[in-house]
Amino acid sequence: MGDKTQIATIALGAQYHSVLVVTAGTTLGMMLANGPAVFLGEKLVQKVSLKLTRTVAALLFLVLGLWQLGEVLGWF
Repeated sequence: MGDKTQIATIALGAQYHSVLVVTAGTTLGMMLANGPAVFLGEKLVQKVSLKLTRTVAALLFLVLGLWQLGEVLGWF
């Protein structure tokens, strides 16, 4: 199952009938969006413990999951 970027690429390719230009444009766009995140993420991981980050993320997912479960079961 594709993400929204793949769906947008397919839609643009269908609209403009230029596979090369659409592919180049979407690839460049993703590189511009993801490039800084990769480099900043590398710098961040040097300063912040990866174990701490994983623990905080796991706890956040647990809290959000329990919150959603509470919504469904009518606890809140």
